[in-house]
Amino acid sequence: MKKQVKRIPSLPTDREAAAYWDTHSFAEHAQETAEAGIRFVRRPKRAINIRLDPGDITKIEAMAEAKGLSYTTLLRIQVKEHLAR
Repeated sequence: MKKQVKRIPSLPTDREAAAYWDTHSFAEHAQETAEAGIRFVRRPKRAINIRLDPGDITKIEAMAEAKGLSYTTLLRIQVKEHLAR
């Protein structure tokens, strides 16, 4: 027996959409979707080396761990924030 494909209903408000998706799975509607044809290209990054005091590295690693990030990601974020000022 072939499973009937359900259509995603048109929901006029975010509240109605939230209520619908709280009780339904996207898997029920996966067959009616199509590939969007969008390609995301990451800009290449350039690696650098910097020398830091061991105590500074320890502090950075602790800060990164508290935020659930790698220390390199935290440093990259902090550099971007500083440059944006």
